[in-house]
Amino acid sequence: MDITLIGRLVSVTLNGQPIIENQIIPGITGGALDSHEGEPGPILIQGDHGPVEYRRITLSTLSE
Repeated sequence: MDITLIGRLVSVTLNGQPIIENQIIPGITGGALDSHEGEPGPILIQGDHGPVEYRRITLSTLSE
């Protein structure tokens, strides 16, 4: 899975297939810690109320 998030614009690719392309997130999500969404902060990864395992997570800063 490859996720690109710039501001409120998100694109998601799963197994090489685009799932979401350049869609706007309309507002702060329910999991937001505060309203400072444009500032660097923690990355929160959530499972769905059961055991979930993650491998090879890579975070990269995009250059303009």
